[in-house]
Amino acid sequence: MTPAEHTPPKLDSQALDTLYRGAPMAALVGVVEAFFLSVLFWRDVPAASTALWLVAFAAVRGLRICLGLAYGRARAVPTQQQALWGRWVVVTALAQALAWGAGSWVLLAPHNVVAEMALHIGLAAVVLGSVAHLSHHLPALAAYVIGVFGPLTVRDVLVGQPLHYALALSSILLALYVWRSGQAHAHTIAKDSAQRQEKVALIHALQQENEATRQARADAEAAHASKARFLATVSHDLHQPLNALGLLTHTLRHAPTASNPEKVQELTSAIAECVSSMGALVEGLLELSRLDARTLTPRPSAFALQGLFDEMTGNFAAVAQQRGLELQVASTAATVWGDRALLARVLANLVSNAIRYTPAGFVRIDATQRDGTLQLSVHDSGVGIDAAELPRIFDEYYQIDNPQRNRSQGLGLGLATAKRLSDLLALDLSVQSTLGQGSSFSLCVPLATATDTTALQEHAAESPTCVSLSGGRILVLEDDADSRRALRGLLAAWGCDVVEAADLATALALLTHAETPERSINALVVDMRLPGGDDGIAAIARIRHALGHAAPALLVTADAHQADVKLRAAAAGLPLLPKPVAPMKLRAFVQSQQPG
Repeated sequence: MTPAEHTPPKLDSQALDTLYRGAPMAALVGVVEAFFLSVLFWRDVPAASTALWLVAFAAVRGLRICLGLAYGRARAVPTQQQALWGRWVVVTALAQALAWGAGSWVLLAPHNVVAEMALHIGLAAVVLGSVAHLSHHLPALAAYVIGVFGPLTVRDVLVGQPLHYALALSSILLALYVWRSGQAHAHTIAKDSAQRQEKVALIHALQQENEATRQARADAEAAHASKARFLATVSHDLHQPLNALGLLTHTLRHAPTASNPEKVQELTSAIAECVSSMGALVEGLLELSRLDARTLTPRPSAFALQGLFDEMTGNFAAVAQQRGLELQVASTAATVWGDRALLARVLANLVSNAIRYTPAGFVRIDATQRDGTLQLSVHDSGVGIDAAELPRIFDEYYQIDNPQRNRSQGLGLGLATAKRLSDLLALDLSVQSTLGQGSSFSLCVPLATATDTTALQEHAAESPTCVSLSGGRILVLEDDADSRRALRGLLAAWGCDVVEAADLATALALLTHAETPERSINALVVDMRLPGGDDGIAAIARIRHALGHAAPALLVTADAHQADVKLRAAAAGLPLLPKPVAPMKLRAFVQSQQPG
C-alpha cells in the first residue's frame, strides 16, 4: 500500500454520527447475546457469578446507551469538541470489550467443548461485526480487539489444554485479521470521504465560477454603459474647445492686426486657453488610461515633505488669492517615503478641487503624524458634498452641479486621477464632508526611516549643479511639419537661434554643410519617432558624434507613458518631455542650458 492508503479517516461530524447512531441497538443486541452465551454454561458455572457478570455487562452497555443519547441531544457538535467525543468512543469501546473479556473468565468450562467452542465463536462474531462500525475511528477498533481477544487469549493459555492452545492461536490470528480488515475498511471510508469532499469542492468551485461569470457579465455590461457615457462626455468636451479654436483662428486670420492690437491679444489669449483646455483633457485621459492599464510604475524615494508643501504654495497661492481664498499650508520637518512626482499630482488635484468648490473661506493643507505614518489632509470651507454623492465623486467625469459641462469648473478627471494614483501608491485616500460646511480629503504616507533620511542628505550634498552652455543655437528634429513649425516659432520667440530638420539625414547634412560652422549647436530637441526607422535616442547619439561633443538633448514624445521608452531614455541619460509639450517645461530646459 502507498502511504495515502494508510491514512485513517478523519474524525469529523459524519464519522461521529455513524459511531453514535447505532449505539443503543448494538448495546441491546450485545446484552441478548451475552445472556444466551451464559445459558450454555449454566451447569458448569455458579449462577451467582453468571448473574453478577450479566448485571455488570448490562450496566456497561447502559452507560454506552446513555452516552449515545447524550450525543443525539447535542445534535451539532462544535469542531473543538469532536476530539472529546472521539475519546469517549474509545473509552466505551474498551469498556464493552473488557466486559466481554471478563465474561470469558467467568464462563469457564474447559471440559465442556461445545460451550467453549460456542464462546469463542460468539466472541469472534462480536469482534468481526464491529469492524464496519468501528473502522470510522481506528483507535476504538484497536481498543475493542485488544479488550476482547486479550483476556480470552490469556485465559486459553492458562487452561493449558491442547484445544485451548489452538484456540489461543486462532484468537491471535483472528485479531490480526480483524485489524487489517479494519485498516482496509478505514482506507475505503477515507477514500469515499475524500471523493465526497472533492465533489462538494467541485460543486462549490462551479458555483463560484458561475457567480464570477455572472459578475463579469454584469461588470462588462456596466463597463459598456459607462464607456458609452464616457465617450459621449469626451466627445462633448473635445468638441467645445475645438469648435471655439476654429472660430477664433478664423477671426484672427481676418482681424486687422495693425489697427487693433488689443483685439489680436484677446483672440490669442482665447486660443491659448482653448489649447490649454484640450491639452489638459488629453493629458488627463492619457494618465487615466496609463493607470487603468497599470503601466505606471512608482519610483519611491525619501524626500522632505516641506519642499512638496512649498511647491503647492507656489502653484496655488495666486489662484486662491484671485478667488478671495486663504491658502493655509502647514510647516513640517518630516521626511517621507514615496514617489514624489505622483504624490505631488495627487495633492495638487485635491487642492485644485478644493479651491474650485470653495466660494469663500480657506483651503488648508495639514500634516499629522499617526502610528508611523503621516496623514496629509486637504480641508476646505466650501460647498461640501451630500452623503448620497460621496460614493461617486471619484468616478471619471462625475461633477456635482455641472450638468452643462462648463470647462471653467474643471473636467471631472482630477479626483478620479487622484483616487487611482492613491490606490497605486497605497495612500488610503478617504473623504469626509458635510453639505454646506466643507470637505476634508485625507491620505497616509509612510515616514522615511533613519537610513532613508541619511541617504537623502548625502544625495543632496553630492548632487551636481546644472551645466550651462555658452551659446543659444538649438537643433529641432521633428518629422511633423506643424509641430516643427510650432517649436521653431516658440523657441525663436524666446530669442533662440533655431536649426530645424524633418529627418536624421537632413539634420546631419545641415551640420556638415553649415554656412556658419563656428556657431556650434548648443542643445537638441528631438522627437522620439522619426521617419525611416530611426528613433530619437539613436539620432541624438549620431548627431552628438557628428558635432564632436555631447550636446545637451531633450527627447520629445507622445509615448512618454510607455515603460520601454522611459527605460531607454533613462539608460541614455536623456530627459523626457511628453506631448503635448508644456511650454514652461521646454523653457526650463532651454534656460538650464544658457550661460549662468
